[in-house]
Amino acid sequence: MARPLIQLALDSLDFDQTLQLAELAAPSVDIFEIGTPCIKHNGIELVKALRSRYPNKLILVDLKTMDAGQYEAAPFYAAGADICTVLGVSGMATIEGVIKAAKEHNAEAQIDLINVPNKVQCAREAAALGAHIIGVHTGLDAQAAGQTPFADLQEIASLGLDVRISVAGGIKANTIKQVVDSGADIVVVGAAIYGAACPAEAARQLRDLADGKVSHQQMIVNKIHSILSATDDGHAKRLTRMLDSARRIFVSGAGRSGLICKFFAMRLMHSGYDVSVVGEIVTPSIKRGDLLIVISGSGETEQLVAFTKRAREVGADIVLITAKAGSTIGEMADGVFQVGQAEQYGKVQGMPMGTVFELSTLFFLESLVSHIIHEKGIAEEEMRSRHANLE
Repeated sequence: MARPLIQLALDSLDFDQTLQLAELAAPSVDIFEIGTPCIKHNGIELVKALRSRYPNKLILVDLKTMDAGQYEAAPFYAAGADICTVLGVSGMATIEGVIKAAKEHNAEAQIDLINVPNKVQCAREAAALGAHIIGVHTGLDAQAAGQTPFADLQEIASLGLDVRISVAGGIKANTIKQVVDSGADIVVVGAAIYGAACPAEAARQLRDLADGKVSHQQMIVNKIHSILSATDDGHAKRLTRMLDSARRIFVSGAGRSGLICKFFAMRLMHSGYDVSVVGEIVTPSIKRGDLLIVISGSGETEQLVAFTKRAREVGADIVLITAKAGSTIGEMADGVFQVGQAEQYGKVQGMPMGTVFELSTLFFLESLVSHIIHEKGIAEEEMRSRHANLE
């Protein structure tokens, strides 16, 4: 099977934003799709701009032509489009017109099966007319109703037609390999790239997933990288200031986040801070002027909420390191440091039950320690001198 092509749906109405997104994703995608709202708003000049900037990329104009097929498609092919779309529901006469225009410009016509009642019949008839691509397309409204393109894809792929099959409909990282394995030649991705905190990274990950290149080790590295790329670079300076202004530091977390707390506390101790882990039998009482650092992905863990309330009562300052912008602990905190963006913490197969937050937070805190070491010029020999020697 040939390498699947990744098509990026450019749906913004803003001309410059569309070009900026194209630049970010260009190394990882094969086809730039000028989406229907985008082409209606920006017109043929956007086709020319993309053609000029990316001579080696394919450009698809999602006209969704419904009538006057040859007449409507021809100017876009002439401007540099490699593919134009025509709706399957438009009828064979209109489809034939777009195919004719495509052949005249050494280009391709894609028949979009969105809302076609008999998709098999339409695909067969369009292929017989010389269509180059059949588009299996579950639209946004259908997606909102819970529909997916997988059943239609398998049905069209089973026909064995001499066409390429394009698939669109809410495809993202955890479904792209399934789409490719089901027979898609072209995978259309929209929000999974343009809605990502780091579109360039999202596009690269999707490219690797489609190609089957991602090992479990690389998957974890990619995910952590995407989380940290979406984390505010200013966190390190702000958190360091709070650490330096505190009389003593207390760290707390539950479960695996509690283990991350201990890793962090150890490095703070090595760096010269007076630090304690909440829950240890030698941990002193917290007082005004101290700082409590709570690590909680949800910011809602019952025990940690209780700790935070008590620290608030005695006048200690509070920091929350979390995956969510708003939470019960966050409302009591003097500083909320969000690692990544909330939408990045959906289910990731192979990284269950909080793993994404825990590992990302570990790396975030290690980078904070690195910042402290470099800012203060702390030599490793000095840190080693503080390391436990009863072990």
